[in-house]
Amino acid sequence: MDRTSKRLLLLAAVLALAVGVGVYYFLAGLEQKAVVAHTEEVVVAMVDIPQRVVVRGNMVKVIRVPQGVRHHSATYNLTAVIGRVTTSPVLAGEQVLLTRLHGSGQDTGLAFDLAAGYRAVSVHINERIAVAYLLRPGDSVDVVVSYESTTGQGEPQSIIMLQNIQVLAVGQEVRHGAPAPAEAKTLTLAVSPEQAERLVWAEDYGSIRLLLRPVTDSRHVNTAGATPRTVAGPR
Repeated sequence: MDRTSKRLLLLAAVLALAVGVGVYYFLAGLEQKAVVAHTEEVVVAMVDIPQRVVVRGNMVKVIRVPQGVRHHSATYNLTAVIGRVTTSPVLAGEQVLLTRLHGSGQDTGLAFDLAAGYRAVSVHINERIAVAYLLRPGDSVDVVVSYESTTGQGEPQSIIMLQNIQVLAVGQEVRHGAPAPAEAKTLTLAVSPEQAERLVWAEDYGSIRLLLRPVTDSRHVNTAGATPRTVAGPR
């Protein structure tokens, strides 16, 4: 076989290979288009996810399922799932339903509305303590405590003990901005553990009054408190 024939054979082999590769990618593209046309994406759990757990990126993934198989409460968007808290368990392989995540609109309980490091504590209220029942969930209040010295050496005093405290609930009403129920006898506040101790002591051994704060005012104010001497003294 002469040199020209060898070159022609080599060229034919290269062309055949190129055609084969082209046909392969063409068919693969058709297959991919068919898959996309007849399937849809959905977020599923890679592992069992217990209740009340923050969903992490390594717990979920996006897969393709046949059209119509994705649940109407599921999603294809990982960002809609990662970082949220489960309100019920999700098994490995299950579609992650938004209705099983906190913040989807269902009643998930007050614990899901508490920020990390805070506790919910309820105090008894009446019209005088609760600003004529005008307080609503979502409002912020200051707490004034009045007490008498237990040592016999001091004098009665009133002072702002806590400031800018969030109202979580009035009675059993937790919807932000909702009017206080007429039968409400308690008000629930979001406090730190240390604030909770002080608030419980103040209610048990003194008396408290709540001050409604403006929505736009979160400043901390320093006061000296009020005693019989300062109340009766010159202004």
